[in-house]
Amino acid sequence: MRQMTLRDIPDEIEMIAREEASRQGVSLNKAFLSLLRKSTHKNASQSSASDMKRGSRFSRFSGAWSDEDVAEFNKVLLEQRTIDLEAWR
Repeated sequence: MRQMTLRDIPDEIEMIAREEASRQGVSLNKAFLSLLRKSTHKNASQSSASDMKRGSRFSRFSGAWSDEDVAEFNKVLLEQRTIDLEAWR
């Protein structure tokens, strides 16, 4: 896969890409690629197999949670948000 450096990106394009990255919860690089695909009418299903393989290879480092992880986190969070009335008397 080739790499490319872009210079002099207009502020409004940068804002669109940053908003897209935030909305999708992805890196700025992935947001730019997504926007490029949309603008050329190439959807994510047409991405190369190496793109998909690379993404899955690093998913364990990117903060992706399993359903069990989410359930456990929410359980602990609920326990932390429970007020102990005896402690406040």
